[in-house]
Amino acid sequence: MDFQSLKIHFLRYVSGTDFSKAVILAFDMVLKVSVAYYFDAVPIGISLALGSFLVAPSDVVGNLKHRLLGMFSALFLGVSITLLLAFLNFNIWLSLPIYFVIIFGIAYISTYGFRASLVTFTGLIAFVLAFAKLGGDDILLHVTLITLGGLWFILISSIYWLLRPEKHQELLLGETAQLTSEFLSIRSKLGDKENRENWLKEQFNLQIKINELHESLRENLIGNRKSSGKSNSSRRKILVFIELVDILEISIAHPVNFEKVDELNKEYPEMIEAIENLLHLMSKRLTEISEFFIDGKTLKTNSEIVNKLNHLDHLIETYKETAPYPASRSMVLLMRNLLSYEYNRHEKIQSIERILGAINDRNKVSLGHKKIEQFITPTDYSFSILKENFSLSSTIFRHSLRLAIVMIIGILVGNFFHLQNSYWILLTIVVIMRPNYGLTKERSKHRIIGTLIGGAIALGMVLIIENPWIYVCFGVLSLILAISMLQKNYVGAATFITLMVVFLYTLIQPNAVNVIQYRIIDTVIGAVLVIIGNKFILPAWEHLAIENTIVNAIEKNIAYLKEIDSYYHNKEKLSNSYKLARKEAFLAIGNLSAAFQRTSQEPKSNQKQYPSIYRYTVLNYTFLSSLASLGTFIRTHKTTEASIYFETYVNHILKNLEVAMEKLNKNVKLDYDEKLSLDDAEKFLHTENKKLHTIRDQEIKDGYREISSDLRVKMQEVQLISEQLKWLHQVSLNLRNIKNKVSYERLF
Repeated sequence: MDFQSLKIHFLRYVSGTDFSKAVILAFDMVLKVSVAYYFDAVPIGISLALGSFLVAPSDVVGNLKHRLLGMFSALFLGVSITLLLAFLNFNIWLSLPIYFVIIFGIAYISTYGFRASLVTFTGLIAFVLAFAKLGGDDILLHVTLITLGGLWFILISSIYWLLRPEKHQELLLGETAQLTSEFLSIRSKLGDKENRENWLKEQFNLQIKINELHESLRENLIGNRKSSGKSNSSRRKILVFIELVDILEISIAHPVNFEKVDELNKEYPEMIEAIENLLHLMSKRLTEISEFFIDGKTLKTNSEIVNKLNHLDHLIETYKETAPYPASRSMVLLMRNLLSYEYNRHEKIQSIERILGAINDRNKVSLGHKKIEQFITPTDYSFSILKENFSLSSTIFRHSLRLAIVMIIGILVGNFFHLQNSYWILLTIVVIMRPNYGLTKERSKHRIIGTLIGGAIALGMVLIIENPWIYVCFGVLSLILAISMLQKNYVGAATFITLMVVFLYTLIQPNAVNVIQYRIIDTVIGAVLVIIGNKFILPAWEHLAIENTIVNAIEKNIAYLKEIDSYYHNKEKLSNSYKLARKEAFLAIGNLSAAFQRTSQEPKSNQKQYPSIYRYTVLNYTFLSSLASLGTFIRTHKTTEASIYFETYVNHILKNLEVAMEKLNKNVKLDYDEKLSLDDAEKFLHTENKKLHTIRDQEIKDGYREISSDLRVKMQEVQLISEQLKWLHQVSLNLRNIKNKVSYERLF
């Protein structure tokens, strides 16, 4: 990485919301402790600072109502746990059963989703810090000060959010544009037959991140519309987001049938090379759009993409003139369809450019979407969610039990060996333990590496430097860096957390070596307990639960197929139900890809069904790609009326998917009709194709060298739709015929 790249990354880091929130938290905590120190009341300052620290994890930008609800809930839970544990300060053997119930109850709150999991984290941190006895003897004063400190932090963080309401949205849009750019770049490499499988896996992982960003943007842009929807700038950002979603759909849509691509590459490699170059240019343009949002760069006009599109058009004409005719006609239609997708994608990019050119204009902008709030994924906070998950078949239930058991073991280990600051063991368990094995193992490794690096750096510094004010400065800096890196660079976060702890304790205890030593020992003990716990205590292996995720992906693909079918028949204004079905299908395949990734991280002994899971994942993704291709073409072209033979293919596809779900222990009854056979449908499509070719042959005989635009569109329609229908049927048949189905085993 060169100096310029490092400079850009650094500037993005310090201008990001993670860094600014870390600065606010650090400033707030240091100010409270410093003022208290000045008045010789350090315990009061620590209690006030602890209130900020407990609320901060739930300070995630999103819907204002949900954000405040999360922060107040975190504060209430943190104070309640602190107060409760203060009154449980009696014989440890009598306390352990109560500790177990408390830990389980706190962890079980995360059943309600991501924001609830942040509240859970606060509750667990409050539980751990209660063992540190930071509040002195007056527990009522301590919890009162924690409450006041937390309320103060909610106030200042809300003021900050109100002063910069759109900054986080801009960063999310910029990051989405950047990842979409990377997605295009990967698609351009799928022509490489030898490395295609690796690129497809990388594409799966990238789409998981894109889906997460899409969900965050829906909540930020649409969820806050009551307060910001009147702003034309906010409306334009929503329009940019919509175009980015469409670009992703078009990118997924082609190429779908790689056999055709390989055939084209063999016969006419110049075309594939030109398309790859075009994709690189579009990817570069999306990167420039991301820089507009993230870095505030000016978006300059660029005609390279238009020139490359014209070049592609010229290549097609050259092929028509040089290739043997009429045998080359099907290949020309394929190239025309590929070019059509590129034009559609370019139109979306141009639309974003126009929107950004007038991002702050005051003229009113219509979103053209009624009930746009439907696109936000709702969170159900009803008691029924807790009731439904209160079973050993629930991953969160098992995780809550496992966490409670491992933390009780951690308490016993600390007491038995009389370890200094043994609550660090509990802190390590809380921070790195996750419901699935793969992520827990990865975080354990990162935690240990970060702790060792931080310990080594801290040891070197305290041996060389003996100035307490330098310790204070480095401690504050480490706090800022640790908090800002917590979400995206856990090794770095663990390193700076260790540095902060060492510098803090060095101010209290002169023997820094002992602090570092116990810090490392406690971290290693906690990490080992977590790894053993996740592997042997009520393990929730992904391959045992992935069956439902596969079924969900198939169901969402079916819903998307039905919406495309409906739109093809009616050809009216695109409904919200179509877009919702597309969104749900994208999210479902993202969830399946994430589940597959977690499966690949599990021990080799648990990966006996890995080939089947991989096949299910790839086939569902291929099916979605073909659906996106079909839907995009129908939406962007003037098509003929859908025939009964189209329905014939759809019915047979639904029948195959019904059988596939039955093999996955999902009894469903899909609505389909088998009056006509596939042979009938194929004969009809062949006849229609032949009719159009006959018309074209007659045009040529009559001296019309250039094909009429109407006939060209009809020929493209017959070729692409027939091709996609056959491909969808083949993929559905492959899903139906997977021999080694994912077996469902009891989780208990």
